Amino acid sequence: MSTLKEINKLALPAILYNIAEPLLGLVDTAVIGQMPNDTVAAQAGIGLAAGLVSTLVWGLAQIRTAVSSLVSQYLGKNQLDQIKSLVPQSLYFSLLVGILFWAITAPFFLPIANFMFQEDSKSVLGFADEYYQIRSLGLPLSLLIAGFFGVFRGYQNTSFAMYAALIGGGVNVILDLAFVHGWYFIPAMGVQGVALASVISQLVMVLTCYYFLQKKTPFEARITFPIHFEFKNMLMIAGNMLIRTLALNLAFLLALRYASQYGKETLAAYSIGIQIWLFSSFFIDGYSNAGNALSGKLIGSGDKIALKNMVNRLLKINLLVAGILSLCYLLVYNVIGLWFNDSMLVNSHLQSFFWIIILAQPLNSVAFTMDGVYKGMGKAKLLRNTLLIGTFGLFIPTLILSDHFGLEIFSVWLAFVIWMSFRGGSLYLRLGRYV
Repeated sequence: MSTLKEINKLALPAILYNIAEPLLGLVDTAVIGQMPNDTVAAQAGIGLAAGLVSTLVWGLAQIRTAVSSLVSQYLGKNQLDQIKSLVPQSLYFSLLVGILFWAITAPFFLPIANFMFQEDSKSVLGFADEYYQIRSLGLPLSLLIAGFFGVFRGYQNTSFAMYAALIGGGVNVILDLAFVHGWYFIPAMGVQGVALASVISQLVMVLTCYYFLQKKTPFEARITFPIHFEFKNMLMIAGNMLIRTLALNLAFLLALRYASQYGKETLAAYSIGIQIWLFSSFFIDGYSNAGNALSGKLIGSGDKIALKNMVNRLLKINLLVAGILSLCYLLVYNVIGLWFNDSMLVNSHLQSFFWIIILAQPLNSVAFTMDGVYKGMGKAKLLRNTLLIGTFGLFIPTLILSDHFGLEIFSVWLAFVIWMSFRGGSLYLRLGRYV
């Protein structure tokens, strides 16, 4: 049986590395919010470009889930030596995919941005393009980091990922402050400085991950041939998860597109709100990562009773975490927007819908717990179908109908709440078939 100590050993470091990415986004947003000129346009532009970066990373980083599931299952069977060659093959494949999509998207960012952003705002699009041309250089690094994190999680040690994320996050904060406002011989680079700081911090994270893989695990980064017999299975899991994540990212892209049509102040408020939503989600997802690692290991060992007990325990813990987050947000309800932007209008827009983000936290906790457990078990097809039904059957119709009836930005958040409720509820009801 998975003890609370064992769960926390995996979950607490996972929380720290999970929140590193959205925390970087929050820091970037806050630092840009202190620029002397065009603050709202800069934040809106970064939100637009960062939305595309997140979409690509979430969509393409599915090797992480696949390799994590396989490593944890082979660990449960005590057969890790049989997949040593699969790990470096998965890492180099992730790197190549990142290079490919950087080459495809960077030259065509403005047409993509014009599709996503419906207002004719040259200043916003200008800031977005500045940010993306540099930030997209980190796409291959982002996917490589995700691959490393998947290996570490499957190996039942999320501490390696935590250390890498903390080191990279610290570098990013320092460079943000130096590059945006200037420091001694470093000129003030504004939006470009934020993007450059992110890319450098990602490179530091890659080097840190490489060290842990080589020195602290039975795996290594040197690629060998022939292609591992599990590579095809890994790609199948990743393919199903890619389809699932494309549906997920379609929801976020449509939300961004609809939010952009209500004005740049509303878009800036939405950018802050979605960063807080993602921060909360990845925070809650820390325990879900523990569920991912442990469920794969328990499936590999064949202990379904322990698996069921572990799932029930994780649900209780994640509901508690969600409740604490909701309480914290409630306490800072009237001032949290001013931490990121001193515009009273932007803060007013954020306050108008922030209560929905607070109420959604328990729903998110159930959805992320179920996601983690099913990923560990390798149930990629079920996760794919759930997202497809939720996105096309609920999220999109809710968004379109709510906007039609004049709910404006509330349309976006209402669609998110209904979407998350279905994701968590439907997976929970099916759990009895597997445990």
